[in-house]
Amino acid sequence: MADSARSPSRPTARPGVRLRLSAPRLLALSAYWVAINYLWQGMGALILPRLIVGHVAAGHRGVALGALAAAGSVVAIVVQPAAGAFSDRLRIRWGRRKPFMVVGTLGDLACLAGLALAGSYAALVIPYCALQICSNTAEGAYQGLLPDQVPGPDRGRAAGYYGIGVFIGTALGFLLTGQLIALGHLPLALATAGVVLVLALAVTLRWVPDSPAQGPVPSRGSAWLGVFGFRPRAHPDFTWLLVSRLLVLMGITGLTSFALLYIKSVYYPGSGSALANRASGATSVLLAVVVVFALLVTLPAGKLSQRVGRRAIVRAAAFVGAAGVLLLIPASSLLWVYLVGVLVGTAFGALLSVDWAFLADLVPPGESGRFMGISNLATAGAGLLVTFPAGLLLDTLNRVHRNLGFPVIFAFFAVCLVLGGWLVGRVRAGGRPGPAELAATG
Repeated sequence: MADSARSPSRPTARPGVRLRLSAPRLLALSAYWVAINYLWQGMGALILPRLIVGHVAAGHRGVALGALAAAGSVVAIVVQPAAGAFSDRLRIRWGRRKPFMVVGTLGDLACLAGLALAGSYAALVIPYCALQICSNTAEGAYQGLLPDQVPGPDRGRAAGYYGIGVFIGTALGFLLTGQLIALGHLPLALATAGVVLVLALAVTLRWVPDSPAQGPVPSRGSAWLGVFGFRPRAHPDFTWLLVSRLLVLMGITGLTSFALLYIKSVYYPGSGSALANRASGATSVLLAVVVVFALLVTLPAGKLSQRVGRRAIVRAAAFVGAAGVLLLIPASSLLWVYLVGVLVGTAFGALLSVDWAFLADLVPPGESGRFMGISNLATAGAGLLVTFPAGLLLDTLNRVHRNLGFPVIFAFFAVCLVLGGWLVGRVRAGGRPGPAELAATG
């Protein structure tokens, strides 16, 4: 509409000149990614495994971790696309995305308090699953906000900022959370996640526009369908990208989820909270190495994708990541493990530098919230499909021979990465840069 084109938040460009989104606008759009990744990377790799170590006997920790993570993944798969679909259809003057983000974030705070107060494994289940509901309500709407605001020619560039947000949040989550746990301050680690969520929400509310949807209100029934109404044959490229993304994320999620258990069992064996805290500290160093190298490559890889195409970057990242995971099998020292983190971080950064742009290229107009929520089938599905079977395999093989399970699950993660890199070739649309994107990089 003409009025929105003249609003202060979107200055008008001269006829024939495409106005690029400013760096501050892209940073503000990416702010909530910082909070999401601070919460969930720290939760999945450090907080949840540490809670498991504190409440579950050594021979059952893999299954316990896998079962809780799988339950949360099921919740996320259902909630996020439904929240995105309802936000597509919301018609109130405050916008359609931000109300869901506010409600979800406030719920996150209550759930984090519940986790801090849990005194047993059983007591973790309700606040953890409730946290998945609240967080995915906010994230489902938020993921629709970005395609709303970023035009196609800017998406490769915006994906680089998205990657920066992801990895800043991940770095803070791994480092700060890991060090707080290492010092014995687990409740404080949970509290910092709440603070970061509130600060990021404030940035979004203040500096990111959000307009109500235009046109007639679609059927409410179609919103309730969420992920269940998705027809893969009607969207073959989006479907193949989801399959590829699922497999690649299975490899990465598997590694980060079991890194602490691996380091604890191999390099800090024995019982006692002091050894468990030292293992948490060492794991945070490994994950910090991963994040630092991911940050170094994310913007260059995002720009490169606008010239060579998204598919090429995803495939290369998957194969490099697989090589890194396989090199963990003969690892003989923590230094070796940290060096492997360089390869894994490079792959992770390259992958996420194009991930959002690739998805946004393929979503149907007017349904960005729902389809970006459906993309969570890969994110949450990766946790569901990899953590429980890998945990069961780990515990079973480790009972046969001490630490026998780790090489096997690492090989499994590598196979997932290779298959994901191969299958991205089935995506025929959105993988090559368009003329506008090429012009934007010139």
